[in-house]
Amino acid sequence: MTLLFCSPFSPLLIRRLSPRVVALLGTVVFSGGMVATSFVPALPYAFLTFGVLVGFGGNLIYQSGIKVIFDWYPRDNCSRAMSAALLGTAVGVFVFAPLFRALTALYGWRNALRIIGGGYFLLSAACGVFLASPVTIESEAPEMGREGGSGEDIPPDAASKLVGGKGADEEETLQRRFVRALLQADLWLWLFGFMLSNVAWTFFLINYASFMEHDRSFTTDQITQALVLGAVGEILGKVVLSLLGDRLPCLKIYEVVATGVLAAVACGLVTVLHNVTTILIFSFVLGPVRSVSYASPYPSAMEIFGDYGSNLVTVILLIPIGIGSFLGGPVTGSIYDSMGDYTVALFIVASIFMCSSVCLIVIPVKKRLQSRRAARHRSTSSSTIPSAAKHDRVSAKELET
Repeated sequence: MTLLFCSPFSPLLIRRLSPRVVALLGTVVFSGGMVATSFVPALPYAFLTFGVLVGFGGNLIYQSGIKVIFDWYPRDNCSRAMSAALLGTAVGVFVFAPLFRALTALYGWRNALRIIGGGYFLLSAACGVFLASPVTIESEAPEMGREGGSGEDIPPDAASKLVGGKGADEEETLQRRFVRALLQADLWLWLFGFMLSNVAWTFFLINYASFMEHDRSFTTDQITQALVLGAVGEILGKVVLSLLGDRLPCLKIYEVVATGVLAAVACGLVTVLHNVTTILIFSFVLGPVRSVSYASPYPSAMEIFGDYGSNLVTVILLIPIGIGSFLGGPVTGSIYDSMGDYTVALFIVASIFMCSSVCLIVIPVKKRLQSRRAARHRSTSSSTIPSAAKHDRVSAKELET
């Protein structure tokens, strides 16, 4: 929910304050929400402390980090940097559950939340203070200390005006970019396709453990083993993507499309797997597919929409994630409640994956057709110019005679 409702506003804070300040602010809010949750007298209060405060703080931290990575690696090495950064989320999910369980057994859940909140604050604050976007100065600006430069005419705060200025003209330019992007069909194809992908992946985030418990009658230890193997596979997948993602000879959106097709096949395959060994192998193999599906959209969106700026790219990434995560759980859960098992839900999830891939593949196909049409138009125009010149020469000779 916070990814959905806070994503449009986080770029404004980042633009006003800087990624470092927003990340540190998010650290305070996130850690404060964790500690505040430890004092709640009843569950409804946790919706405010954990759901809103922790979610809002996490959104500020997440979006600030994504913005800085896009600023440093807009094109080259974007897959490598983003995969390495998102490796932290997989490791965090992998470590949090056993850590929280161990602390709860030793100190109780309230003290466990306080310990984790304090540790998170120290770790995030230590990393957040080093967040900084690259410095860029207009090449036309006179340089101080150089021969011929009018250094004495430059005010002391000239650098702040040249680097990351925040005047009314720049804000107007940002608004125009948003409006111009909203008029493009590619943006709406991306938003709808990526949203469908997140709706489908929510099954494996929320309902996969329930599927193993109710449809396959697995024990708690067997379910834990499957989830751990999936997390290990996801970590390995992100490591491989960080090494090879920027070397593939194709647009990165094809990686997202391919993972959608593979995930659809996986949904159909898991309906015929019943014993523990095959499910464990399936969970491990699905991990790399899921990691590529999570990491590749970031450099892919920057590759397609990077001309509109990194602020817009972060918004069009996080809003579909928020909508998809919000809708995915109730969709598959309601199907299970009505059918009594997850078989029908898995086939519906597979069809959602395929619809997502179709929406996303239209974007590069459309661009390729447009480029071919433009090239054909240029060749036609260049061929008509010599013919017109020849006609003019013939007319001139007729006049002379």
